[in-house]
Amino acid sequence: MKSDFPRFTVQCSWLAQAGFALILCGCGLPAQQPESPPRTLELDGVAYRVEQITASTWTARGPAGTSGSSQTTAGLVRAIEKASNCKVTDSSYAAKSTALSAQVDCGSKLKD
Repeated sequence: MKSDFPRFTVQCSWLAQAGFALILCGCGLPAQQPESPPRTLELDGVAYRVEQITASTWTARGPAGTSGSSQTTAGLVRAIEKASNCKVTDSSYAAKSTALSAQVDCGSKLKD
């Protein structure tokens, strides 16, 4: 009686190696790319870094050391609206960050 055990272990070993290779390939996939690259936009002499994350989500950062005052927030909202040409409908500061995240409505295009 001949045993199929050696052939079985070779097949299992090959399957395990293939599965491991697939797992490693998955780890190397790039993160989701933003809709557009970050850019710097200047309003009233203040530089804002604005970035589109998804079709309806944008983020903006003011200069280093700016506070979360209502004036700073208003400037960040204006920067996002100017960059996106859309109306900001909701915004909030990201946890432990100075970046303002905003949802925009591009059906309500801004008038220049």
